[in-house]
This record gives sequence, structure tokens and C-alpha cells, in this order.
Amino acid sequence: YMALTGHPPFEASHRLELYRRIRGALYLLPPQLSPRARALITLMLDPNPVARPSLRDVLDHQFFTQVWGWRG
Repeated sequence: YMALTGHPPFEASHRLELYRRIRGALYLLPPQLSPRARALITLMLDPNPVARPSLRDVLDHQFFTQVWGWRG
């Protein structure tokens, strides 16, 4: 997220608010992000750790495989 947007996905003035945003997956996906980038970010920032993709799944995601010659 930070590499593509320049800032962290979750920000808040107070710790409890930050935790609430993380647990609720409350973050913005800037419109300039490609659909593939948005899809990968959504998967990776799932508040349920069990539902998050493995490293292999991330490397095999279309966001990376769209790059010619990329093999994760």
C-alpha cells in the first residue's frame, strides 16, 4: 500500500481509533490505483489473518504476473 500510495493504509490520531480502523478494514483505495492493485491490496489488508493470501498467492497475483517475464 505504502509503495503505491506514499502513506500507510491506516492512520489515526489515537491508538484506539487506529485499531478500530484496522479491525474494520477502514482504508481508502485511491482511484488512480489499477484494478489489479486494488484487488491485491484488498486481499492483503483483510482483517482476518486466515483469509489473507500467502506469499506464493501474492507473487502469483495478476498485479505481479501482468509484468512481462515476472515469475515470483
